[in-house]
Amino acid sequence: MTRGEADGAVDRSGLDPTVVGARIRARRKQLGLTLQNVADAAEVSKSFVSQIEIGKTWPSVGVLEQISAALSTSARAFVADDEVPGPDDSTLDGVGSVPVSDGAVHVVRRSERKRLTYPGGRAALQLLTPDLQRPFEVTLAEENPGEWFDVTRTAAEREEFALVLEGRYEIDVDGEIVELDAGDSVYFTPGGPYRVRVMGTAPARAIWIATPPAF
Repeated sequence: MTRGEADGAVDRSGLDPTVVGARIRARRKQLGLTLQNVADAAEVSKSFVSQIEIGKTWPSVGVLEQISAALSTSARAFVADDEVPGPDDSTLDGVGSVPVSDGAVHVVRRSERKRLTYPGGRAALQLLTPDLQRPFEVTLAEENPGEWFDVTRTAAEREEFALVLEGRYEIDVDGEIVELDAGDSVYFTPGGPYRVRVMGTAPARAIWIATPPAF
């Protein structure tokens, strides 16, 4: 058993493991990579990657991030409720590789928002930008009070911003914990994973912005 496999799988209620696995397999083949190539880059076993691709097992949060990095794309590209379209074949290497800035005006209707299910049990986020191939990403979180959620990003250098619309949040960034009430905002440049939770007894809503796109 290699690094990451011991983390164990996390329940992904609402997600079909065969769909997630098929997306991973399609991305791997698009890049011309073998199972062993991905396994080596993600520091897991070849058989584990194979089991994920055929939907027989769920990767842990950390392993999904490692596989996404090995495939030069975002974890969200694999777990979105509606598959987020990538750029066309004119980009350097397909999905998740080059942010798109096409000069066009894109409207995302409320009824057409893509829902992004992040591993670890966090409530689905609503994508407010057209897709995950932009210079930045904007999502709407609607969450209930509960436990901490670990947020792991693949980008080495990034900036993040959140504006609380309703309720109360607590964020732990590199050991510094801040509390946010409705109307408060926070900007940070995390050095690694950070944690988020909703405080109190009422649901909370917040706008999250990340550049480059968060996964």
